[in-house]
Amino acid sequence: MSEKMYIRLLRLYPPRFRQEYEEEALQLIRDRLGEEAVFFKRARLWWDLVTDLLVGLPQAYRNSYATTETMIFSPNADGVPSFRVLDMEPLRRGSILVGTTVSLTAIAAFGFVLSRPIAYLPISGSNGRMSPIESVLERLNRPTTSDTAVSGAQEAAESGSTGGREQQPRPWPAAAASASKPETPALRSESKRGVSEQDQVVPIRTQNSNEHSSYLMKLHVPSKAMLENVIRRILPIDGNVLANGQTTDLTTSSGNSYPLKDRGQSLIPSGQPQLQNASSAMIRLFQTHDIVMFGEVHDSEQEYEWLCKLVKTPGFAGHVDDIVVEFGNALYQKTVDRYVAGEDVPFDEVQKAWRNMVADAEPVSPVYGWLYKAVREANMKHLGKRGIRLVMGSPPGDWSKIKDSADLAPYEAERGQWYAQVVKEEVLAKHHHALLIMGAGHFLRGHDQALQFELAAQQHRVVPIDRAHLGPGYIERDLRAAGSNPYLIVFGTNTIDNRGDVDKRLDSWPAPVIVPLSGNWVGALPAQPVISGGHAPAIPLTLADQADALLYVAPCSALETIYLSKADLDGTTYGQEVIRRDMILLGHPVTFRYGALPQCVQPQQVSR
Repeated sequence: MSEKMYIRLLRLYPPRFRQEYEEEALQLIRDRLGEEAVFFKRARLWWDLVTDLLVGLPQAYRNSYATTETMIFSPNADGVPSFRVLDMEPLRRGSILVGTTVSLTAIAAFGFVLSRPIAYLPISGSNGRMSPIESVLERLNRPTTSDTAVSGAQEAAESGSTGGREQQPRPWPAAAASASKPETPALRSESKRGVSEQDQVVPIRTQNSNEHSSYLMKLHVPSKAMLENVIRRILPIDGNVLANGQTTDLTTSSGNSYPLKDRGQSLIPSGQPQLQNASSAMIRLFQTHDIVMFGEVHDSEQEYEWLCKLVKTPGFAGHVDDIVVEFGNALYQKTVDRYVAGEDVPFDEVQKAWRNMVADAEPVSPVYGWLYKAVREANMKHLGKRGIRLVMGSPPGDWSKIKDSADLAPYEAERGQWYAQVVKEEVLAKHHHALLIMGAGHFLRGHDQALQFELAAQQHRVVPIDRAHLGPGYIERDLRAAGSNPYLIVFGTNTIDNRGDVDKRLDSWPAPVIVPLSGNWVGALPAQPVISGGHAPAIPLTLADQADALLYVAPCSALETIYLSKADLDGTTYGQEVIRRDMILLGHPVTFRYGALPQCVQPQQVSR
């Protein structure tokens, strides 16, 4: 009986082990069974067998006996190489039965889970409860933003479809791009409301610091609703819209004509925006994304008031490990670490982190200090627990050693690369979740095409939009290559052009809200005026082209930019240092602005 049990135990060992040692092992057990018949010796025998089983069995599977003896490499019938593993002993019926049962059970359980309704995060654009299969079908059937009229620039015009069009020589507006504010590449214009259902000439005016331009477009429309929708959401430049929804050729100031025709698809996004509480939506995003990129507008009071509330929101610290800030000189990282951890650090030492950021020509707004204080206060509420870390995203430039532009050049050249590398080393390598805060111009997608549009506008020519090749910016591209899955949110308001006009549909929003941009009319708004507060004119890139979601905290009329006071600058050591830096950066000092000023372009006074 004991020998039979030992034979069964041997079946636990790999086939090659049994093939080589089974006979010797059986002979050994037979000898010991014959010689060790008394109780104590027999007990010692079974102790040895159990010990050998516990120690020897794992070793047998770790060593070469666990590998197969023969591997055949041969082409199959199609000439494609294949591997076949042969074993001296076929699978036993019990193994086949167990494997089949486990496989069928796993398949049934997987199908059951997929068919059950679960809570579906509204950040993806859906509400309520649905199964994973239903959620996939919902995404596939969701309406998407079609190409604008400019994307059909290479197609032939429909014969006989041109309507009356008035033309006059006019320059294209150059897309305003500032080195410091706002850092946004560009978008498209929107007409004024209130036209009748008859053919009219609707003036759309744009303005920049150097010129006034007027564009005239003649519209053939069956209704006011279609007119508003087409002009507001579709046309990035002047053109004619027919009653059947088709578009004819577009004429530019240089006389170039872009033939267009209907693609058989609706050009107007039909989806309604999903308005989500801003703080809750931001926290939920970290359940599915390790990185959330927030494209800020520099010095915005209401924007940073919301950010300060966000970091103090219950649950934020539980989902976010780090906040990587552009306005933070890495030279002061250790000082900031001590400060946000609650240690007694003089504020004058801490503020060097944002005041001494390289490549900034103006006195740094106090709003950045608000965020540092908010992180410290949030951490002090949870002493002894993991706190939020502020990671400095700017190169470690020491202004006391920067005497001329040659000293500054290395730091200016590597700002984007430094920021991306810091995120990879301090966030991704540690498997952290992080909120990235940087000027929107560093994050916006389609940067290369935006530059093409700006250059083309200056040269009075048109470049057709190619949405198939709208790629992420350098930082997002670098983080994705490192295995991250970032989500991009930009700060914006209700401005729709660079004249101070606003979209009244945003007035009813329960701000602050985060709005996903895919497949709705918000995503079809021109990104440049919305993000810059009307300081930059529009080119064809839309909000949906350049970001995943929009943060809206207040209408344009309520937004303010905060600068330092006169007492902080005039005659102070910091004020004199800023002037010295301006001479290095620009060759001349800048004019200081003080206190709170309107953030957006103000509507022009209409003469009566």
